[in-house]
Amino acid sequence: MRTIHKRMFPMVLGLATAAFVTGCSTPKNFYATGGSRADGTVDMAYDFRQFEKPVVNHQQAKSIAKSKCSVWGYRDAESFGGTTQNCYQRDGFGTCVAGQVLIKYQCLGNLDAVTPASSTPTGAAPANGSMSQSQWQAMQLQQLMSEKGLSYEEYQRRYRLITGQQ
Repeated sequence: MRTIHKRMFPMVLGLATAAFVTGCSTPKNFYATGGSRADGTVDMAYDFRQFEKPVVNHQQAKSIAKSKCSVWGYRDAESFGGTTQNCYQRDGFGTCVAGQVLIKYQCLGNLDAVTPASSTPTGAAPANGSMSQSQWQAMQLQQLMSEKGLSYEEYQRRYRLITGQQ
């Protein structure tokens, strides 16, 4: 019986070491880090740590990017195809132990031919005086509620901007 345990110990130790070295699969959520309406680009990112095996949903990133683009008057978004990795923390050997992966999205559609989701800057009433502040807010809130696929955080962010609760 002792012989079996002695033979199994290296195998168990090897499996434990392999599991530690290969890391854990970790689901990651994308978030917008920046962009430009004029350039029609949105930067999407997720964070990582050493030994993680990030599990990412590129459809989530595209959905958020498309939502950002639609606010600017574009109809869709697509990834440029590459990624950029930024390292925020290195260990004593120079190995990256924490960072961010960035994916740039291009907004699609002719901006001049499309009426933006809001032609007035969010949080301000129209300059021509055709609507009161409360009418404008009601219209913007109704439009926000009709949008599909927004994350809770994005919905809350836009709601606060419309109502001036920044």
